[in-house]
Amino acid sequence: MTDLETKTRIRDFYDALSPHFRDLWGEHLHDGLYSSEAKSKEAAQEKLVEYLAAEAQLPYGARGLDIGCGMGATSVWLAKNLHAQMTGITLSSVQVQIAQELAKREGVAAEFKVADADAVQFSGKFDFLWMVGVLGHLPDQESFICNSPRLIENGGVFVLADWVIAEDVSLEDYDKYVQPVIDGMLMPEIKSLKNYWDWFERSGYSVRMINDLTKETRRTWDEGISITQTVSIVKLAFDLGRDALGLLSAIKGMGDAMDRGLIRYGVVIADKIE
Repeated sequence: MTDLETKTRIRDFYDALSPHFRDLWGEHLHDGLYSSEAKSKEAAQEKLVEYLAAEAQLPYGARGLDIGCGMGATSVWLAKNLHAQMTGITLSSVQVQIAQELAKREGVAAEFKVADADAVQFSGKFDFLWMVGVLGHLPDQESFICNSPRLIENGGVFVLADWVIAEDVSLEDYDKYVQPVIDGMLMPEIKSLKNYWDWFERSGYSVRMINDLTKETRRTWDEGISITQTVSIVKLAFDLGRDALGLLSAIKGMGDAMDRGLIRYGVVIADKIE
């Protein structure tokens, strides 16, 4: 597919499924960071946001851009807890509406808009960029990272977390275990943490932290499987069509690929050099 066709398919996917995601999974559309303090999926999802914000040392009142903001829960959390001035962008108008309703309910002034991350323009720059579980959806991930400094102030921080491919995955394992997952998740491809590191370092950033949180986030996919195995969810997926059915298969496949060490959950925090 062309880049436009890929993005249109992703937009339509999230337009159709986001209300169901909210009902089944909650307001956050990302992995959870499980611990003794965060055992439920909802608590674990908030724990991941809290962890990333702390590791990035985000200051109170900073201006942030949430790229691929989903249903707005992360932006709302950052606005409530860090008084961040948040702007969230997504391809999905349905997600924008849900996010706006959430911000109003929680009493925060976060702004949400439909926009393409590859082409978005703003009059000013942001103190931090936040991109969690989104980069893999972009057709040209390297180009996005290389062009991202146009959006961020000197000294600002880029917070990135996503599924990544392990080093030295065989072609056989890739075809059998990785490709079905990225197809079902509507990701053109996934790259390694080393790729991310290299792209940031070549694009005017200094990588402050790189971390593998696979062990801490792996339970996300057990939670997902338990939700998707019910008869009502399978029926809903059939009603919603091919991409919803592909997602059900990918949820189980993600857990298998992680257990085999083929797909990891990686974090990069990088500072834009002044």
